[in-house]
Amino acid sequence: QPPKSDAAKRAAAHDRLAENGVALDETSFATKLAARLQLVAQANAFRSACDPLGALAWHVLSPKEQQAVAEQYPDKVPSSRLWLFLRASLLNHSELPNANWLVAGDAIAVRAARDIAEGEEVLLSYWPDVDAADALKHGLLSGFGLGVSSVGEPLELSLSKEQLCKLAELKSAPLEAAQTLAHAGASGDPAVVFDSAAASLTQAITSAEKDLPKQLRAFLEPRVMQVQLTLQQGAVLSARGDPGRGDQLKKLGLMRLHAAFRDYPLPWGKRVLLRLLFALKGSLRPSPAELLSQQSGEEKGGEASNFSIQLAKQAQVLSDELLSELERAVEAVFGDARLLPAVLSKCSIAVPTE
Repeated sequence: QPPKSDAAKRAAAHDRLAENGVALDETSFATKLAARLQLVAQANAFRSACDPLGALAWHVLSPKEQQAVAEQYPDKVPSSRLWLFLRASLLNHSELPNANWLVAGDAIAVRAARDIAEGEEVLLSYWPDVDAADALKHGLLSGFGLGVSSVGEPLELSLSKEQLCKLAELKSAPLEAAQTLAHAGASGDPAVVFDSAAASLTQAITSAEKDLPKQLRAFLEPRVMQVQLTLQQGAVLSARGDPGRGDQLKKLGLMRLHAAFRDYPLPWGKRVLLRLLFALKGSLRPSPAELLSQQSGEEKGGEASNFSIQLAKQAQVLSDELLSELERAVEAVFGDARLLPAVLSKCSIAVPTE
């Protein structure tokens, strides 16, 4: 069919927006058309920061550092926008996607996250750093008119009510451990405080592993935080004259850290990369609350969900020790593992040695 003229398109829009066949006046038509176009844009747009690398570096900062930057250099606070790409908007959402996307400048790049067979549909996650349970809870699925049966078969959506309660407990465990550390403050023996927090978190993880699939995305934050607490325990022992036990705990921590990322399911995204960067910075960040709030359009969480604890320098992981995971995460987020030095430099982290 020949393309429609602008007049024909306008008449068709008039007919579609008319109520009960009653013609609209120009003001009503313009108002309804603007509202309809806004809904179309929101349902088909990709939310992304204007400067993806700058936004990543912003999230690596502690809340106090973010506040200082916002007060002194407000123009450096990253902004998020909705981007509309006509072809990319045709790609459907899945909680088990086979491709990643990245908005950079005025373009979008879509790359395979795994081998995609001929004839297989290319599927994206519209919120790659939010698991299916949180997507359902925060209305992300319903906001796009998606049903549970149409987004694949992620583990989170196959859990029983009892398992969902256990999942909620698992997700809250890192925050509870962080609050324990915060309330202890400078009082008491640091070794005792960290031992208590580590024991509580380990118990929560062990309990969850008995009732939940071990490949759930929600295990990432508790497992990495458990590692960081183990590294801190080792640093305290070494500083107190017991380097042998300190080294043993460091080896245990690194072994658990590699396992935590090995068990995290595809596709990898900013959630994984941030967790790696937090480990390199020696920063305890109990939950990906900022990521969730960005994706769902909600306000940021309170101080508790955005908590940050700085560990001893000896508890920081070196980039050389996580090189494989870092390259894989940077490849997933930015499309090229060779950008790793630039990512680390932007986040004020030492680049791996040759």
